Amino acid sequence: MAITNQTILKKMSSEIQEAMLNHRDDQKVREHIRAVKLLSDLVLEEGSESNHSSEAVQEPSVDEIRQMMGSDKPVPEKSADKSSLDHDEANGKSIFDF
Repeated sequence: MAITNQTILKKMSSEIQEAMLNHRDDQKVREHIRAVKLLSDLVLEEGSESNHSSEAVQEPSVDEIRQMMGSDKPVPEKSADKSSLDHDEANGKSIFDF
């Protein structure tokens, strides 16, 4: 059930009036001001949620992730390592290749 901004504004107005009527009691004034703050936060959160819900969620690309991590240059594709052994009995890039 959605509450309209007009309803919230009316409630804020009544809380402000109550705070003004109880201006001599600091504790009651603080309670009413806190209620106004909570109501205003509610309105502000509703506005930000509606903006976020309309945006499409999109995963970052590999290049964007690299830029975020501080690497501007693209990583080259792995090419055949020229220093690797091409022997029939070699196990690849292991340090134990003989």
